[in-house]
Amino acid sequence: MRTRLLIPFALAAGALATPVMGQVVIRRDPGAHVRTMSFSDDETPRAVIGVTTSTGDARDTLGLLVTDVASDSPAGKAGIQEGDRIQSINGIDLKLERIDIGDSEMADAMARRLTRELGKVKPGDNVTLRVYHNGQARAVTVKTVSSQELYGDPMARMAGEMENRAALGVSLGVAGSKRDTLGVLIMGVDDDGPAAAAGLEEGNRIAAINGVDLKVDRADAGDHYVSSARLQRLQKAMSKVKPGDDVTLQVYADGRFTTVHVKAVKASTLGSASRTVMVRGDGEGPMNITVDGSQIRETIQRAMDQAQRSLDRVRV
Repeated sequence: MRTRLLIPFALAAGALATPVMGQVVIRRDPGAHVRTMSFSDDETPRAVIGVTTSTGDARDTLGLLVTDVASDSPAGKAGIQEGDRIQSINGIDLKLERIDIGDSEMADAMARRLTRELGKVKPGDNVTLRVYHNGQARAVTVKTVSSQELYGDPMARMAGEMENRAALGVSLGVAGSKRDTLGVLIMGVDDDGPAAAAGLEEGNRIAAINGVDLKVDRADAGDHYVSSARLQRLQKAMSKVKPGDDVTLQVYADGRFTTVHVKAVKASTLGSASRTVMVRGDGEGPMNITVDGSQIRETIQRAMDQAQRSLDRVRV
């Protein structure tokens, strides 16, 4: 069993939350194929090629799946595309054996091989990849660059995303209760935000956003994972909104549903609100944690400083 840590406030995923209000959702999913990250004090720049890889299906016998290619990256310049498979690096095989299909540990081992081999070279060195594309494999030479050169300062990028994203001035939660059939729970409202001006209050439920249904089906009532999926659906819809756009919400309050129109604003214009830590869950399912807003920026800074080199090992 593995643990995946998602930090929506760090990635602008908490699109409706105030800038200093966030959630940490810890999902324990036996079927999830998640990399294990370790921390290091090594300050040596890491060589990267600009791809994100994934594992988890029978086609891993063809190599590591490329799920994303960074813009203007060495991999992109070499013609590597999303959906390609990396079969080897510098002669080291990255293909999963058929007998190991479905074994998440072995699948992750292939990803770690890629990371280890890149760790043996310096930024500017060439690596030779064998790439599977449209039924054919070919050799590709890629000149690596440093992770800092390609991805930049993650804190600066994250801060920009947090401050410039569209927001409504509400904090959201996943209760995992039967009342999630009414929509996503509003846990807090910024007093000076557009949501408050539109009459939204703590305890209201957002049943839909711009026509996207957020209510949990009755058959799934009480299922934390389905409730979390509805929150993610809301975040995805909100990611398409720009500051200044009108957002149409269906809100459940006082025993009835009403349509509410809210004009999104830039997150940086919203005030701050302190919240205490609240944990829900029995330790086996998802645990939803609301983080103290007064300390969120310092917490993110410390976490990002410690995790940056570890993230480089996931995104190569």
